[in-house]
Amino acid sequence: MRLWKTRFGAAAALAFVFASGNAGAQDAIKIGATAPITGGLSSIYSVQGKLWEAWEKAVNEEGGIYVKSLHKKLPVKIVYYDDQSDPKVSVKFYERLITEDKVNFLMGPPGSPIAFAASTVAERYKFPMILGAVSDPAIFSRGFKYIQGVLGPGADWSHYFFEMLAKQKKVKTVALLVEDSLFSRGIAPGARKFAKQYGMKIVFDETVPTDNQDFTAIIAQIKEKHPDLVYVSSFPPFYIRFAKQADELGLNPRALHCTTCSAVSVRNALGPVAESITGEVFWVPGMKLGDYRTLERTLQISGLDPVQWTFALISIPALEVIRAGIEKAGSLDHNAVFAAIQKNETPTVMGTFKATGNGVGTIEPFPVQVQNGKVVVIWPPNAKTGDYIYPRTKK
Repeated sequence: MRLWKTRFGAAAALAFVFASGNAGAQDAIKIGATAPITGGLSSIYSVQGKLWEAWEKAVNEEGGIYVKSLHKKLPVKIVYYDDQSDPKVSVKFYERLITEDKVNFLMGPPGSPIAFAASTVAERYKFPMILGAVSDPAIFSRGFKYIQGVLGPGADWSHYFFEMLAKQKKVKTVALLVEDSLFSRGIAPGARKFAKQYGMKIVFDETVPTDNQDFTAIIAQIKEKHPDLVYVSSFPPFYIRFAKQADELGLNPRALHCTTCSAVSVRNALGPVAESITGEVFWVPGMKLGDYRTLERTLQISGLDPVQWTFALISIPALEVIRAGIEKAGSLDHNAVFAAIQKNETPTVMGTFKATGNGVGTIEPFPVQVQNGKVVVIWPPNAKTGDYIYPRTKK
């Protein structure tokens, strides 16, 4: 591992660049990216570089990626920088990746605000960029031709969860509580759409400021409606405050769902109160989709918990899509690879990727449930590692 300090303009950004050697363009496949290793998004992505290093090592242990036009496999070298959770810093580093590092391919930064800015570099240089942990529709509404996300739209976030509930035909009424954040508001329309589509009645629907501390009145209103499901679209801190107060005030619905709340931090903060809650993640140990053995080796090398770092893990399908594009195109020409990516379906560890137009992909998170303190995938049938417990139980 090599750690380089790089001063980049007035920002004096600290850059982490990890390479596999000093080989030229024909001796290694260089994939460039930035990540919010420090700064505001670091609580979700601080390990991103560590994960990329481990994936690089796992793939290179297999001999690398086969390039038909060269009649051989080449090792992978991921060149990445810490963008400090700052879109402007990310833009500067993507320009450097193209003009100075001369990478073969670009993987976009995780986090919609950073990707919104960084993707303008791809468009300006006409250099394709594959996006991982990004689903904000604003990114894909600009008509850009050189970006491709792997995730489906944010409004489809809980598609599998509601599909499962519809199959079981038990949930009839839903209370919807939404944190007033860009991501959480983006998910809420999907919950409303799917509830209506599957014949469930929304009996409560309210958006609450992110910094709200007192949920007493809200909980009282929800209790009056006696919903089967309380669906909370929020990040963990918001949900933790709500769940603790709901438990104290006796709100005990048959089903309790939080869109991003299956992380270890939530289970540690809530203890027994977290039992049987449902949420969404992108992968858990035991799933057998795509090239799961390489992912398992990646996690073994890195020592990372895939549930705790589920958002960082979304970069793995993006890397798999790039790898499949290289193998399909048989070339290191980024335009040829990009065309192959947009033309072909790719099985990934998180489901099948397919370009659907306007840069939007098809991968969706899987619904999970906390059972005996562990996280279990409960739908769809080809991915689940356990059965959904309804009504929920409390320890």
